Amino acid sequence: MKKQLKITLKQIIILLSFQISTIAAFGQSILDTYVEEGLISNQQYLKERLSINIAQEESNISKSLLFPDVSFNASYLLSGGGRTIGFPVGDLFNPAYATLNQLTNSNQFPTDLENFNEQLLPNNFHETKIRIIQPILNTNIYFGYKAKKTLISLSEAKTNAYRNQLKFEIKKAYFNHLKVLEQKTILDSTRLVVKELVRVNGKFVKYGVATKDVLYNAEAQLYEVDAQLTQAQKNISTSRNFFNFLLNRDLETPIDRDELIGFERKIFSIEKLQNNALTNRTEVNQVESGIDASDYEIKRSKGFLIPDISVAGEFGYQGFGYEFDQNQDYYLISFNLSWPIFQGGKNNAQVRKAKFEKKQLEADLSDIKKRIQLEVSTAVYEYEETLKVYDLQLALLKSAKENFKIVQGKYRQNKMLLVEFNESRTQLTTAQLKESIARFNIKIAKANLDRTIQIK
Repeated sequence: MKKQLKITLKQIIILLSFQISTIAAFGQSILDTYVEEGLISNQQYLKERLSINIAQEESNISKSLLFPDVSFNASYLLSGGGRTIGFPVGDLFNPAYATLNQLTNSNQFPTDLENFNEQLLPNNFHETKIRIIQPILNTNIYFGYKAKKTLISLSEAKTNAYRNQLKFEIKKAYFNHLKVLEQKTILDSTRLVVKELVRVNGKFVKYGVATKDVLYNAEAQLYEVDAQLTQAQKNISTSRNFFNFLLNRDLETPIDRDELIGFERKIFSIEKLQNNALTNRTEVNQVESGIDASDYEIKRSKGFLIPDISVAGEFGYQGFGYEFDQNQDYYLISFNLSWPIFQGGKNNAQVRKAKFEKKQLEADLSDIKKRIQLEVSTAVYEYEETLKVYDLQLALLKSAKENFKIVQGKYRQNKMLLVEFNESRTQLTTAQLKESIARFNIKIAKANLDRTIQIK
């Protein structure tokens, strides 16, 4: 019979352990779901993602300058008045033609030509053409495009850095909300204890075992706990609103609660984590992309040493009257070369400026790497500290529980002073709150450690 009972209890323990593990896993999946929701709906992160699209389109704009610029142009002019130019045709040719007629004894040449004035502004004139411009050699366009293309990687790195920070903020806000919920639960339990104290002290007074001051003291403690509960409720609302703000939801939206999200005790190698962080952290990629862009900017600034060469061509129709025939068709091809000779030292100054900007970024890269290493080591130390603090608070809580159990029993038998009961009860409540805070601080510290090494 005893053996059968032992097996049954073992089975129950295994079943309960499995259920707790399942609940914990489900709680973790709830948090993962919230993180994914935040990454989709957070407005600031949406703006960061759009910056990648903007950088991509800026690169496309720069790339388009490498291709031919083809345009269709048509114009039709109607004009009147304005300046004119006179042609003395009659004065020049009539005498000469008359002499020729006399010499040839004929009227073959006209002698009645009139002088005329020609309007300078063309009237009833059209030009319809297709114009093509193709850069052949242009360092400004080419290296400008390369720099813009590199800035896409910079925008992606910046967005991923914000994504990493947002994931941490969501986890931290979630754990903080669970923490204040648990604090309220502890205070609710404390209120029941104090309420029971009021009842017991009331009986002591009723039967003349104690004076009324013990009852007043217990009631004062009840009011104090109620005030703490009011503060706790405010903290719950504040933490809930902030969490929903991160997820871009209605601030009053309830948050699924799971207090069984556990934590693992791990021993970390700081050097290994630092190397992982330097590999994973997109802040490093961000600055490296900026350095690459600076290299292209330097090359672009040096482009004044190489001439810009382009070819332009146009073909179409041009003439009086809106007609399209072989008398009005034309084509034009031009080869263009531009090479600055002297610009007051502007070009050399631009080269020096680009080099200084690159040196700034290289200094930033060195600083960022050291800062990341510092963040990782600090995060590891904080995580290890939270584990030690939790162990101490857990031991303190166990002692406080046992002490209060003894004190409460003695007080009900009127074998313990009220001041000793109050001290024990306060120690228990404080220990419960500190243990709860320490437990959730471990989860927050681990989330921060994940942030510093940017776990994918």
